[in-house]
Amino acid sequence: MTDVTRRAERRLDRVLAADVDLSGLSTAQLRERRGEAIAEEADLSYLRRLLHGRIDIITAELKGRAGGDASPLIGRLIEILADQPAPRQASARHLPIESLSIGEYRLETEAALAEIDVPDLDSCPTTRLTEVADRLTRHEQEISALRRAVQHVVDAYAAELARRYREGEACVDELLA
Repeated sequence: MTDVTRRAERRLDRVLAADVDLSGLSTAQLRERRGEAIAEEADLSYLRRLLHGRIDIITAELKGRAGGDASPLIGRLIEILADQPAPRQASARHLPIESLSIGEYRLETEAALAEIDVPDLDSCPTTRLTEVADRLTRHEQEISALRRAVQHVVDAYAAELARRYREGEACVDELLA
């Protein structure tokens, strides 16, 4: 199997290749594709959280060095990894904590991240830490862009489903049967 063939079969690629004309899909197909898109969004969100944690730890080490703080990083991990309050109230999407089927993009990205050696922070030169943080940041930016694109797909599916229920084309009773 070629790399091009494998990429065409990835769940992420299927989600992003979604047709904008959803009217030709049955309600069951629409729900199935929305579920696939939600699973991909969950995978991308998980990858972002992994990257943010690594970036935050390295950034804290670099700031500590710049400020002359020689205290052990382990003692500050809770503070470093805690979420800061959001500057504005935003509605959160419900995402499943774990997916029954992990997407291929997530598996590929986790493998790529494993190759980015996060060094022993205490003995690593500042230039190397900065390089690793930059690489992780580039990965995070790529994943964030993909996640936004997937969110638009999820929103399109949800809007079409809502329209069908609102206009009587779909019935809640179908879900209960």
